[in-house]
Amino acid sequence: MRERSGWRGLGLAVLALAGLVVGSAVTGIGTKGILGTYGLQGTVFGATIVTVVLAVEDPFLTVEPARKGAPEIGIGNVIGSVVFSVTGKLGIVLLAGSVVIDRSVLTWHLPALLVVNGFGAYAVSTGRLRRRHGFVLLALYVVYWIVSFTGFGMIPADTS
Repeated sequence: MRERSGWRGLGLAVLALAGLVVGSAVTGIGTKGILGTYGLQGTVFGATIVTVVLAVEDPFLTVEPARKGAPEIGIGNVIGSVVFSVTGKLGIVLLAGSVVIDRSVLTWHLPALLVVNGFGAYAVSTGRLRRRHGFVLLALYVVYWIVSFTGFGMIPADTS
């Protein structure tokens, strides 16, 4: 394998960072347009669609190690992702300024987070994850998604 100079590596890192910033800006503009066009609540959109799109690689990062005999790596990834989302991501958002919490966050999204993560923590604490745990967790996510969109997403429906 050919080694690159330090300056070239630094240049590629700066270019990659610039790409991330531009991609973020474009995503923000697109998201604002989607919310306006479809009348979706930002919390619902962020908690479901954006999260799924941004986390699409996570199943590969958790399933592949399990298939190769190292399920602890996948479990660690899941736990680390949850911890980072609650501390790191939320911390960074709050550094940008104060946030007003929508009532739906306190009445639906936060309780759902506690229930789903509580069940996930229980399943992990058994010391042996089973297929039924997977079915329950996926079913809980589907219920969360459906209730979020139908109850809080303000999905436009054709009433004609």
